[in-house]
Amino acid sequence: FSVSNMAAVALLLLLAVSSSADNFVNHDGIYRPLIPESADEPWIYPKAPPPPPTPPTGTYFSGVFTNYTVLQRARTTSSQAAVFGVVFGGVSADTIVTVMVQEAGVSNYTVTANVQVSKVGDNATWKALLKPHPDQGGDITITVSCAKCSNTTANTIQHLTYGDVWICSGQSNMDLPMQHAFTQNRSYMALDQLNMYNNIRIYKRGEHLETRDGYEEWILPPPPPPSGPKNMAPTSYFGWQLPNSTKVMSFSAACWFFAQELTDIAAERNETAPIIGLIHSAWGGTQIECWIKNGSYPNNKDCFNASALPYPEKSIARQGNIFNGMTAPFVNFTIFGALWYQGENNVFECRKEIDGELDQCGSILNNSGYACQTLALVTGWRKLWSSVKDTTDPMFPFGIVSLAAGTSEGNSQAMANFRLAQTAGYGILPGPPGSGMENTFIAQGYDAGDPGNRLESWGPQSYVDYPYQALFDGPYPGRVGYSAGGIQHYTRQFMGTLHPRAKQTIGRRLAIAAKAIAYNASDVVYTGPVMKNCTIWPQNIQCAPGNPCQHMKTSIIQRQITVNFDEDLLGDDAVRVWPTTPDTEGLAMTTMYDCINGTCLESCGDDRDCVYDCAILKVARCQGFPATPINSPPPSGLHFKFKTAASISPLEVQFNNTLWMPAPISYRAGPGGEFPFHKNCHADPHHPDNKPCANWSKIDGWSSLEAMVPVALPIGCNDPCRYDIPGCQNCTHFLTITGVRYAWTESPCCGGNPDTNVLPCPVGSCPVSTYNSTLPAVPFSAKVIMSNSTINSIGHCQCTPPQKCG
Repeated sequence: FSVSNMAAVALLLLLAVSSSADNFVNHDGIYRPLIPESADEPWIYPKAPPPPPTPPTGTYFSGVFTNYTVLQRARTTSSQAAVFGVVFGGVSADTIVTVMVQEAGVSNYTVTANVQVSKVGDNATWKALLKPHPDQGGDITITVSCAKCSNTTANTIQHLTYGDVWICSGQSNMDLPMQHAFTQNRSYMALDQLNMYNNIRIYKRGEHLETRDGYEEWILPPPPPPSGPKNMAPTSYFGWQLPNSTKVMSFSAACWFFAQELTDIAAERNETAPIIGLIHSAWGGTQIECWIKNGSYPNNKDCFNASALPYPEKSIARQGNIFNGMTAPFVNFTIFGALWYQGENNVFECRKEIDGELDQCGSILNNSGYACQTLALVTGWRKLWSSVKDTTDPMFPFGIVSLAAGTSEGNSQAMANFRLAQTAGYGILPGPPGSGMENTFIAQGYDAGDPGNRLESWGPQSYVDYPYQALFDGPYPGRVGYSAGGIQHYTRQFMGTLHPRAKQTIGRRLAIAAKAIAYNASDVVYTGPVMKNCTIWPQNIQCAPGNPCQHMKTSIIQRQITVNFDEDLLGDDAVRVWPTTPDTEGLAMTTMYDCINGTCLESCGDDRDCVYDCAILKVARCQGFPATPINSPPPSGLHFKFKTAASISPLEVQFNNTLWMPAPISYRAGPGGEFPFHKNCHADPHHPDNKPCANWSKIDGWSSLEAMVPVALPIGCNDPCRYDIPGCQNCTHFLTITGVRYAWTESPCCGGNPDTNVLPCPVGSCPVSTYNSTLPAVPFSAKVIMSNSTINSIGHCQCTPPQKCG
């Protein structure tokens, strides 16, 4: 075809199912129909490439439909599942394609498909919308046949069923198979021996790159028939599968565990589990821009790179090239929702940090970086999938996984801001009305990094994380990494800690959020504690390190920071605070005395790099050597990295717009420590008029935490000195609190930098979470606005738009 012929012949509107606006365009009749963004904006393509080998003439389903396909059940009275495919050879202008649907106990029916003929005597594409089917289940047979074609032989697929279809996409942490996941053996045993999870079916798309826009693979060829043993793993990607351990072993662990956990949640609630169809379409090492179709950015404005850095050598990054081969085949397939786990190969794009600015990795407010790209992905996919009315919901649920510790690809200083960009800058999902991020949800990954860096497959260092694994996963004989006798040796890493093995944690968090957001279970708490506001108040006087505080000659003024979390989002749950490292306060103060001194503060002012350099030059431990707590033995492996603020406490406070220092966390809910509920309530016989508390009712402070931080330090004084003694003012340094943040480093748990070659850092080791659901607190970073510059001033938190807090 020439370009002019393409305009006259190939750019024809296809499948006007319910109106002229509901269509897609066929470019050459070979696997590739297209849904345009609107009917009045036809696409103009370059010359068609050589077609792939043509199968025998006949009528075919697209390769996304095979035996055991899960079709999307109707979520509304009018929503419909779609089936589509291609007719090869011998079509005429009046070719008719008919789809017959058979289901036991239900009357058979037929649907006439909409057909688009590319050229008389050549090929055609077809698409049909089935009748709404609100109930899940059924054993469905669908037959497609063609009248007035050269080959009228019908084609049939069997054992289809209705349920909820989720597509799982992203890069290698979504692609990571079950064989590299902790707890895989529990799933294998449940599948093979307990006949569990038979409500789940799986489909895996092989990696396929299509670099040319206009040649998107909207229709796939029929998959080859399976070869080898019946239970062979789907390495040949031959269609929809009923799961068993062998097939699931090579399937996306995050995707599988999502469906498994969603099933378990239904059982916990005595509900019928949904039938779930999982589509695994992911590719390691890819950037988000590869998955966004060209021309699908919001308001037709492309996102510009926040750093303007080039792509790495040999990168396959190009706008839409992965979408064309990996996403396009499913766009005409009616789905329920999408799950997205990606970003490791985009962190490098973040620009150099400017302290106090949270748009290091982009902002939706200026169409930059990953924040803008996240919004573009969500809105672009939703627009494409819902192009045909009454198929996929135009606001279908969209789940995102934030990146885990140890996965920044060497860009650790940008990691916290990158996680913010994964929410399009809102900090928490779903986004507010009108944001484009409504009906989205997020699974936090910052505390779910790989617990130990296994340096050897066998030998002394192959058992580093054995105690952690043994608690969660029993042996399963015959699997790789296990002896013939069934003794567990290890679950192998893939490329070290870049691919955390605790994927069931991710699946569980996605499932909890989906239950609340996608399945409208309003009683489910779907997020960890979300910072609502904070207050800063004057507090008490603390003894300086190494000084017994005799006669209060040397002392430190402190302030109390109270972080209040959103009570509405906590629902019936409450905040749980685990104890931080013993004597965290002493360690923090020692570090401050060693690393912050009067000379540095006075000579550097608010130049943070100057203060860092000054401190590191004077004291070796400011570079990350162990800092010893006062009156405590040094804890093994604990370091405070002054330059990067990787510290023993994930709660940190900024002083003088320069220094981030660890803040010891305590719990506002009284002497009960981390327990936020009343227990052992009983009537007081001496005061019968006083009503007893109710067991498991929330105590005061159930949604808050507190921290004490010093703000007046007698540093550099030769003689004992106190801030309020005349003549001592010159050696007392007053610090102004200018910021507070939580989990704002790449690896905020386990002391910031434990040696994971020796001591594992278990999943969920950060100190703040919900009590019942154990979901980790949502990371936050906020400026602190003080009422005045006096020692008795009070302050509050102020978040950077589009975040909101008070």
